[in-house]
Amino acid sequence: MGDRFLPLKPAWLHVLLAVAGGRHHGYVIRQEVEARTEGRIRLWPATLYGTLSQLTEAGLLEETPEPPAGVADDDARRRYYRLTPSGERVLDAETRRLEDLVEYARSRRLARERGGA
Repeated sequence: MGDRFLPLKPAWLHVLLAVAGGRHHGYVIRQEVEARTEGRIRLWPATLYGTLSQLTEAGLLEETPEPPAGVADDDARRRYYRLTPSGERVLDAETRRLEDLVEYARSRRLARERGGA
């Protein structure tokens, strides 16, 4: 399925989340990650473009030549990325894995608050 990618590297997770909303080019992905994390995570160019390359090679992202609908492409050098079906499955699996982890952490906290182990 794609479990071999789990757990995802943090940069991979943030890029996949950014692209899950639609096709984006690198600078928009970088801005989206920084805004969503309130500046706690910044993908500098080497990390961002290395991550995009790795995700593309892994078959989780693909380049698309056309910009998203309603966006005038003012720079022919821009590369737009979108999730592949494999990328969607891996992102879904990672989301479920993280949800399970948070659920477990909450149950442990509740147990401690009730005087349990």
